[in-house]
Amino acid sequence: MSLMLAGRVLEVRDGKAIVDVGGELKEAKLDFIRDIKPGDYVKIYYGIVLEKVSREEAMETLARCSYHRSKKLTLTFTVSNRRF
Repeated sequence: MSLMLAGRVLEVRDGKAIVDVGGELKEAKLDFIRDIKPGDYVKIYYGIVLEKVSREEAMETLARCSYHRSKKLTLTFTVSNRRF
């Protein structure tokens, strides 16, 4: 499973961006896109900025991937009518 994140760039330095992703700071490489500046919204995939996006698109991406903020994941399943 892959995870696409999105957020607002707070700082750009040394070929990397510091991005606010739903209140959590992430560092992402700027290997594929160079015209990023503080205040821009970007999509991040495995720690690499892939594209600049609108604020609305960034919020939509975060909403679809909201599980990334969860610290605990609970899975339940049923086998032969028994719940685990």
